[in-house]
Amino acid sequence: MSPSPHRSRGWSTESSLIRPYSLTGGRTRPTRADLAPGTRVVAVPSVEPTELDPELEAILSLCVRPVSVAEVSARSGFAPGVLRVLLSDLVDQGRVMVHSFDQEGHRPDADTLRSVLARIKEL
Repeated sequence: MSPSPHRSRGWSTESSLIRPYSLTGGRTRPTRADLAPGTRVVAVPSVEPTELDPELEAILSLCVRPVSVAEVSARSGFAPGVLRVLLSDLVDQGRVMVHSFDQEGHRPDADTLRSVLARIKEL
């Protein structure tokens, strides 16, 4: 696992608290509600060269392949709340795509679960 961007730059504890605050503009809530820890995100390839903060570039580099929000948080060193705010900004800018899935649509129905339980009991 790569070190946190905060630690690798030798930032003090105070500046490691100020930098996320400045990156999020003091915001504590993302603009999107679909960035749960298990939600997968992936960076959108860009043709145009753009100038981003190094932290946002690091987040994009972690999202080259589909990866969960929780994994990006762990690898980037950002607290989950800060990361969700930054990711929502990147999604709003069209730099990241969200691949969420409907948990309810993938759950087996009660009859299927009863059938599986009955077969397990037969073993």
